[in-house]
Amino acid sequence: MNRTYASLFIEIGKYAFITGAVITALVTSAALASSQGLKAPPQGPLKAVSAQLAIKSPNVNVCPATATMAGWIHTSKPGQVSYMIAKKGGSVSGPFTLQAVKAVNGGMASFSKSFQIHNAINTEYRILVSGSNGKVMSNWVPLTASCKIKLGG
Repeated sequence: MNRTYASLFIEIGKYAFITGAVITALVTSAALASSQGLKAPPQGPLKAVSAQLAIKSPNVNVCPATATMAGWIHTSKPGQVSYMIAKKGGSVSGPFTLQAVKAVNGGMASFSKSFQIHNAINTEYRILVSGSNGKVMSNWVPLTASCKIKLGG
């Protein structure tokens, strides 16, 4: 096999060209794929999309006991959102304001709050999102505590 240096450089040049073309194609396809995931921020005012509420009632018969309430409000984009907490057949507290942060599909605001139960209770609560004309609210969620044994406090 009698090759010259010129033919050797030509062969190396072919492989270098092919390698360069493959790398360029991979980089270009990766750039195109990642740019498809970029979307323009939603236009228009922030709108509430849905609301969820969860309550962890005390699991003891002794009062005072601790209950925890957590809520999530999904929005069209990040920004401030106001909400109220309604007690079934009773009062409405609030409004409260949260900052919705960027989420996969728009924005999400959340809160969590622990509180003490001092007397027996069996009622339900829900989130009402302010400014949504009654269209965005969570399901009713129960809060129950028997308080069969009362301790001081």
